[in-house]
Amino acid sequence: MRVAAVAALILVAVATAGFEVRDWNDRPLTYGTVAVYDGGRLVAVTYVINGAAAYGLPWRPWYTLRVAWGLAALDELASGRVIWIYDSSVARDVAELGAPTSGKVRTWAFLVTITVRDRWGRPLAGCYAKVVDALTGGRWLSVFATTASDGSVSLFQAPATDYYVYVYCGQIMAATAKFSIQRGYPATAWNYEITVDYIETVKVSNAP
Repeated sequence: MRVAAVAALILVAVATAGFEVRDWNDRPLTYGTVAVYDGGRLVAVTYVINGAAAYGLPWRPWYTLRVAWGLAALDELASGRVIWIYDSSVARDVAELGAPTSGKVRTWAFLVTITVRDRWGRPLAGCYAKVVDALTGGRWLSVFATTASDGSVSLFQAPATDYYVYVYCGQIMAATAKFSIQRGYPATAWNYEITVDYIETVKVSNAP
């Protein structure tokens, strides 16, 4: 009986080998950090590259598994200066994104489209949009891209957090704005519009 119990614990311990991490739309997460906690004590860490965990993780029923956006250092995990996009201690995360023991979890990382228009609603192509996470000013997400013919810039995967956007048209900063992506929003993507009105008035609206 004792031998069987020990064997069961060993099986649970290696159950997270081959663990997959995906975004909200079930695409492989480009990169992330998976951390396992025993209460407040950090037990193990591994990194995710293109949806696959680099190493297996120990697991017990009372452990907590969290996924952070990006490749976080140990001191960042310890200080909490990360963007958590999955937390098995949150019932909603487990219900909507999957349980650690399933071998795969999704995360609160979304496709985001930002569209820049002038005051008459016409798309502004050829402008530059710089998008950074508000928590660190770009440590976790920093994108600098040219707006397409429809005035848009797309972020393939963006974690649920706050962002700043800086729009440059003709090498002049034409607009600044702040927007938020919420955890648990039941949409496949987030869409934001920034209206540039004589480089003075900026309007940001969420249009999911």
